Amino acid sequence: MPDFRKALASGRILFFDGAMGTMLQARGLQPGQNPEMFGLQNPEVIAQIHRDYFEGGADVVTTNTFGGTGFKLPADADVQGMNRTAAAVARKVAGDRGFVAGSVGPTGKMVAPLGNISFREMVEAFKEQIRGLAAGGADLILGETHYDLAEARAVVIAAREVCDLPVGISMTFESGVSLTGTTPLTFVDTMQNMGVDLIATNCSAGPEQILDVVRAMGERLETPLLVEPNAGLPELENGKTVFRLAPVPFADQTSRFADLGAVCLGGCCGTSPDHIRALRSACEEKVPVRPVIENAPCLVLTSRTRSVPVGFHVPTRIIGERINPTGKKDLIAQLQEGRIDRALELAAEQVEAGAAILDVNVGAPMADEQTLLPQLIRSLISRVHTPLCLDTSDEEAMKLALDAYPGSPLVNSISGEAGKMEIFGPLCRDYGAPFILLPLKGRKLPVTGAQRLAIIEELLETADRLSIPRRLILVDALALTVSSKPQAAAACLEVITECRNRWGLTTTMGLSNISFGLPARELLNGHFLSMSMAAGMGAVIANPNTESIREALLTSEVLLGRDPQAEAFIDRFSGWTSSRTGGNGAARPSGESEVPVSPVHDAIVKGLKEKIGGLIRKELDTGR
Repeated sequence: MPDFRKALASGRILFFDGAMGTMLQARGLQPGQNPEMFGLQNPEVIAQIHRDYFEGGADVVTTNTFGGTGFKLPADADVQGMNRTAAAVARKVAGDRGFVAGSVGPTGKMVAPLGNISFREMVEAFKEQIRGLAAGGADLILGETHYDLAEARAVVIAAREVCDLPVGISMTFESGVSLTGTTPLTFVDTMQNMGVDLIATNCSAGPEQILDVVRAMGERLETPLLVEPNAGLPELENGKTVFRLAPVPFADQTSRFADLGAVCLGGCCGTSPDHIRALRSACEEKVPVRPVIENAPCLVLTSRTRSVPVGFHVPTRIIGERINPTGKKDLIAQLQEGRIDRALELAAEQVEAGAAILDVNVGAPMADEQTLLPQLIRSLISRVHTPLCLDTSDEEAMKLALDAYPGSPLVNSISGEAGKMEIFGPLCRDYGAPFILLPLKGRKLPVTGAQRLAIIEELLETADRLSIPRRLILVDALALTVSSKPQAAAACLEVITECRNRWGLTTTMGLSNISFGLPARELLNGHFLSMSMAAGMGAVIANPNTESIREALLTSEVLLGRDPQAEAFIDRFSGWTSSRTGGNGAARPSGESEVPVSPVHDAIVKGLKEKIGGLIRKELDTGR
């Protein structure tokens, strides 16, 4: 049997089939009739459609199982048996000449909090379907036309739990986003974190209308791409939906996606074997051009609607540390009562202050983490777009939290404690969750940079054995206090620098640890943050409400060349004046001056704030 992964890596274009629904309608499927049950009752009709597509030039045919979960089939249907039979029909036609993609479409349900079923219920439904597809001879599992990121993740998790077949996931977009608000780039980021074999987009529009989606996907696309547009935009004719784009113009337009990184091409609604035949002919001389990714981030975190890249060429991210019971009596009391009101308030405050990621920890004494952590996550994803950092050492609580989260969260953390990587590493790998690698092992604290680097190297070797990709690893530089260990800051900087130079990994740290027990802690923290950013640190665990942290971040981004034309700096500090001082004599930013200023000064400040490209900005741009 041919190997689909090898075919993907061959460097040639693979052609998928076209529409199934319109082909079934032309062969007797009645309005309102279940397509999967029709196929079960008429296997020769399905077999002939597969044959027609192979004869039209397809390398891959897709099973008639788009609605093959228990959520969509009749209540008395044998879900596994139906999918097995459908895959076997395609397998018999394909033989050794082509591949069979087991189609897994959306369930029509939504995972909580958007709907009323749990993520695990959705996973179990997909597992039942995928077991049948694998048993029937599918070469790959292909999630098609998904519109919610949580459901797309459920397909991947389900496939991984029941088989070792390649997995492809396709999402459909309208006006640049999915139905539940996911952008093409965030979809790509999440699926690449999960390590899928094929990323795809299909349906919703014709090849010309889907062009911007494909371009957006290419920004960080490293995984093979499948594009399957409709035969043009749908039109209504005599109460029936029709697609008018003929095979040759469809082929001319769709073939261009090979120049944008697509290694697989096919068709969706309204396409036929003639469309695939014309597409193959149009691509006869084409070789897929893989997109060039410049300054790729080290890792990317996602929520349902947002991507946050972390690395050397993007701004350093604040991981808001405030949702943590340590030292917060009010939060502890609420968590012990099973309440999360204060945690939600802290989340809102930190997002408002500029946190790019929110650390979420509910580990208070006598608090039920396994209930509270997923509960808080479901509440947070309904309120904020910011990616979350899941902070717990409870394995079951972590599993439940990963089920509750719709994107790629950060996991805090995996240390060198015996068995820790073996337990949490595969979990992060399968869910596509980047994690903080903490260089702690045994009872002895690694004080020097060399000691920490040795532990990091050992943990990376373990991660490699577990097939955990480096794109999921964020190293903790382990900030210790300089009041008791004078070389603590230097050790951190050594770790940050070596992680960047030796492994291409970026780092984080709990910043405030460095100044514990000393006066003027904010002063130390701010200066050390700037030094760490210059060395290559990509994220910092800190309180985003701290003014010195915000100042250090903004000034350092300008000096490191990551704030083009100093826009963010100007926006924040256009009203700065050294005449305003705090009690310790330090200058503070302000939107006002203590002395009157001229109208000319006001006009300049306004121009800078609004970025209208006036005289001052032009001079900045030209370097005068």
